[in-house]
Amino acid sequence: MVSKKEIISILKKDIAPAQGCTEPVAIALATAYATSVLTEKINKIEVYLSQNILKNAMGVGIPGTNERGIKMAVALGAVAGLPELQLEVLQHVDEDNVKDAQVMIDQGMIEIKLSQNDELFWIEVIGYSDNHQATAIMQGKHTNLYKLIIDDMILQENDRIEALTKSDDIRQVMQVSDIVNAIMTATEDELESLDEVIAKNFEIAKFGMENNSGYGIAKSIQDNINNGLFGDGIVNYATMLTVAGSEARMSGCSLPAMANSGSGNQGITLTVPIVALSERLNSSRFELLQAVAISHLTSIHVKSYFGILSALCGIVNASIGISAGAVFLLGGKLKNIEAAIQNVIGDIAGMICDGAKLGCSLKVATGVRSALNSAILGMSNICVNDYEGINGADVEDSFKNLGFLVLGGMKEVDKSILKVMLEKENRNKK
Repeated sequence: MVSKKEIISILKKDIAPAQGCTEPVAIALATAYATSVLTEKINKIEVYLSQNILKNAMGVGIPGTNERGIKMAVALGAVAGLPELQLEVLQHVDEDNVKDAQVMIDQGMIEIKLSQNDELFWIEVIGYSDNHQATAIMQGKHTNLYKLIIDDMILQENDRIEALTKSDDIRQVMQVSDIVNAIMTATEDELESLDEVIAKNFEIAKFGMENNSGYGIAKSIQDNINNGLFGDGIVNYATMLTVAGSEARMSGCSLPAMANSGSGNQGITLTVPIVALSERLNSSRFELLQAVAISHLTSIHVKSYFGILSALCGIVNASIGISAGAVFLLGGKLKNIEAAIQNVIGDIAGMICDGAKLGCSLKVATGVRSALNSAILGMSNICVNDYEGINGADVEDSFKNLGFLVLGGMKEVDKSILKVMLEKENRNKK
């Protein structure tokens, strides 16, 4: 049995502010660490990335700029990165920094390579000057500085994070029932840290709506609500706001998001639909805090079965979390939450991750719709049967099956996705 104190502590450990998509930002952070210990002019930077980092950093916008891509993230980390700011490392980037970064790129100072180890999360940046070289390695998660080395001297070394979550990790040991029971017995003061999560993530959604960010998917939904093609119900309203936040985020919006397990896009997706639903239901502040907590914690729990980056789109675990939080707001019981979760798994479990990019907003739309539809069905005691697909006898069994799928055959899917993306990028360069 996992205690309430342990479960609530995860909210503070696994939700943190991040500016921009966290994979290129983590690369910038590693670069900032490496270059900060070089006192001489930098001549060259080599970067070695695990395949999921490479995949997720190729096509997404860099915060505070109109640029995208890995080399720009590296260059900006070198010229303007402040490692003490962690995932807000590029907070003070300006136009001059972008120009200086472009010079580094144009001079061929940056090389990006696929790491040849088997790590699921690996960022290794080596900076060279005339007389020294410095290496920074981020391993296991976005902010874990595994090693910082100058020449042969280790300046800093943190614990290694296992590639696969240990079976005794509290995130995996806890169950959905533990999460619900803990949050049902929590006090308002114990959940007050989520006020910042709600405020920051909803602010990005409002920014996306006001500025028609990205492809304009959110605006299209709004326009079609106005002209009567879409109904003005909670599903469309929540989808519109969440997509707006995702479009702003993936376009390089400089506003920080409160990231879940290192993902700002998932942090937004786990928060905004719950806020939208609470508005329509006139829920109390405490009810909203409880629902957001259940949403985030459920997603964290699901991810513990396969890790923070994989071939499975993170919107799947986020949608599972949303469905649980939504049922809570709708007044459902544990059985209704479990039914909603099973429905999401039966609906979108096969969604692939083909890199972080603006098009992720479309997947966010799909996920939010699935989550809220699944919650509504769950409230009617409609639930996908365990003899169908990968759904198990209960939600924990389903999570194990999902983890087996991701860590098994989907590893080869991941390799194929990256191959397609790299070949496409090479063609576009010609």
